[in-house]
Amino acid sequence: MKTMIKTLLALACALVLAGGHAWAQEPAASDELPVCRLDPRDSNKLAVEPCRPAPPVQPRRSVAQVIGRMPAQPVPPVVPMAPLPPSPAAPMPRAPQPIGACDTGGCRDAAGARYNGAGNATLDANGRICHRNGAFIQCF
Repeated sequence: MKTMIKTLLALACALVLAGGHAWAQEPAASDELPVCRLDPRDSNKLAVEPCRPAPPVQPRRSVAQVIGRMPAQPVPPVVPMAPLPPSPAAPMPRAPQPIGACDTGGCRDAAGARYNGAGNATLDANGRICHRNGAFIQCF
């Protein structure tokens, strides 16, 4: 125990007599190292090892925040719109008509009106879209 205390005292005296000489050399050695940078080919590795950290960023100085107001914008004039002319009422779809006979170009209903087209979507003589559902056809 006494030898350990003597050793510690001797070490402390050596450091005091050195005047921090060992600590003074350490920063000088790190100044010789390059600043740490990532390897451009592999971003998971450093370009050069060992390296020293980048110098500290200077603290930001405070600046008073100035919030200006938006300039006043003139209100756009109200332009009166003329009323729209009355539009004709949209025709209501007719009741489904029973289909009489169909061929490759379309179908005829029981009254003999022709519906041109193939499949479920056809057109009547006025160009309205008609939908065929089984044995009935309805135009919209």
